[in-house]
Amino acid sequence: MLARADSGRENLQVTLLDLRSVIAETANEWRQLLESRDLQFAIAIEDCDFRVMADRRAVQRLLAILLDNAFKYTPPPGVVELQLNARNEMAVITVRDSGIGIAEQDQSRIFERFYRADKARSRALGGAGIGLAIASWIVQQHRGSIAVQSSIGNGSTFSVELPLQPRSAVLDRSHAVLGATR
Repeated sequence: MLARADSGRENLQVTLLDLRSVIAETANEWRQLLESRDLQFAIAIEDCDFRVMADRRAVQRLLAILLDNAFKYTPPPGVVELQLNARNEMAVITVRDSGIGIAEQDQSRIFERFYRADKARSRALGGAGIGLAIASWIVQQHRGSIAVQSSIGNGSTFSVELPLQPRSAVLDRSHAVLGATR
């Protein structure tokens, strides 16, 4: 994906997307895997209109990367939480885990390609050091931001902010789509 993006060949199919449904679907897909590993999985989705202009597959991939990292680096019996809420006209996706955490000196570099905070542990778990770089690229393409808060032994919290579509823009786009199909 990053190689195609670098060469200008990675195309996103951006549409008006209901982020609530994407989060709920993704959570259902991951629930069994997390629970089979003796991890508690909590989901909290605020009751709000979460319409964003986004590529559905890219957002699903973003979520998969963040949940996969939480899964890999949280030993049982741990907790992984997935939240969606709104703040300042932004949709905020939060993935929090009770895992091993990330050292402060590594946090500024984890979104770089091929960077692995713990080289030995990442190799043992199959990490190549590109997942968070892909996640960062996806977020940037959607005019959002991604951040991490973490400390060794106390887990990690990844926060993604994506711009919400104003209600009037949602109505305008839905009328345009409906008008085109009549």
